[in-house]
Amino acid sequence: MKIMVCGKGGSGKSSLTVLTARVLSKNHGVYVVDSDESNNLLPRMLGMEPPRPLVEYLGGKGTLFEKGEVNITRALATAGKGIRLDELPSEYISSSSDGIRLVTIGKVREYGEGCACPFNFLTRTLLKNLKLETNEIVLVDTDAGIEHLGRGVEEGSDAVLMVADPTAESLELARILKEDVVKLGKTFWLVLNKVTPEIADILRLKAKDRNLEILGTIRFDKEVFKSCLEGSTIKSEKAYEDAEAILKRAGLM
Repeated sequence: MKIMVCGKGGSGKSSLTVLTARVLSKNHGVYVVDSDESNNLLPRMLGMEPPRPLVEYLGGKGTLFEKGEVNITRALATAGKGIRLDELPSEYISSSSDGIRLVTIGKVREYGEGCACPFNFLTRTLLKNLKLETNEIVLVDTDAGIEHLGRGVEEGSDAVLMVADPTAESLELARILKEDVVKLGKTFWLVLNKVTPEIADILRLKAKDRNLEILGTIRFDKEVFKSCLEGSTIKSEKAYEDAEAILKRAGLM
């Protein structure tokens, strides 16, 4: 199963991606695809060294549109198997102590190098042509907002997990994303993150006004907040328990 984890900047999608990967790794082979061209800390959050960006394996960002989907697929595919992440050269995939494997698409790092559109194109091509075993799950940590929707990245996914923090902007983005994801025939899940008891009921009412069904909530967790502030491996107490309950509700455990 290929799941895109989406949300506005600061909603906590990267930390929830990490927690989700940890929970799922108990029963599944889990890959995380880092498709956020800005955030550089996901490897640290997972407790591993960063792999080389996949875009380098394909000759660099400037060549992706020239190569096109067919040639990119051929370059990444294993004979007779389609694209298999475990067949990538070892320098393009990292592993954590709990068996989670990470692939990075690419990062915008230089002044004037252009937009992130080629990275979205590569992510879409990868997801559309990726072949998984029955017990494997891919989590895609996307770039902030919903620009990836305009690039059609969702086409190659099976489900979208939308992470919303306690803001009206998050819920409005969730409404927009849900409408398009459902039209594509994909599963849509909404998770509320950083929730305190004082605002839980308000959030549920606001979500209901937008015809949004909430799969579950992640309580505000000081350990997660501290880990993100330090830029270190994610530690959690309540948030991990909540993520586990949510994934069971989604039928993934």
